[in-house]
Amino acid sequence: MKSMGITTLGIVPEGIVDPSQARTLAHYAADVLENATIYPRLADAVADAVLVAGTTRRRGKNRKYFTLFPEQLAQRVASISRGTVAILFGNEDTGLTDEELSVCQLAVTIPANADFPSLNLSHAVQVICYEIFRARSAGHLTPFSPIDGTELDALVSVITRSLAHIGFFRQVGPEGMAVFFRDILGRAGLSVNEARRVGVTFRKIAGLITKMGIDRGPDPP
Repeated sequence: MKSMGITTLGIVPEGIVDPSQARTLAHYAADVLENATIYPRLADAVADAVLVAGTTRRRGKNRKYFTLFPEQLAQRVASISRGTVAILFGNEDTGLTDEELSVCQLAVTIPANADFPSLNLSHAVQVICYEIFRARSAGHLTPFSPIDGTELDALVSVITRSLAHIGFFRQVGPEGMAVFFRDILGRAGLSVNEARRVGVTFRKIAGLITKMGIDRGPDPP
């Protein structure tokens, strides 16, 4: 939880909780444990929540008829600007009961191998918390955007003109080499900055060998 920026923990214990053992397992997140709220009933834990989601891998007559993937839940959570969102996890052995799941407005399932679909509780918490962190951080990250066809053609032009300038095409034709570079660079999906650096590299190679710049032409943006 703490690694993903989520620190509000509510616990509905089924029995006695050993504080010393829990603190040992918490490692450097003891503050999350110490600030956790213990609730006598599940209804009390989710009373102020604007959305309650339960984690489960099972469906049934008394369970939810559909479930969301973790990333779908995360997008829903990220779109909520006010209020508390509660994500419920059952115990390690049996997960959420039908009654506990009925408290939830929706359910979320982590896809897993059908031959062994059960996840360790801590792993399930990490997956859900990661997706929520990722969705909530999306606006603060710089999205990757590959160069388009025009920009790719400009980069290939710089490469082939640089190679021509140093006499590379005495044995190999520039047309075939242009197709080669266009194919591999197109598959690579270069960003604008990456394309610019590749172009500068080939220009410098040509300049170092010939002591002259390459002929002018279309350049990467």
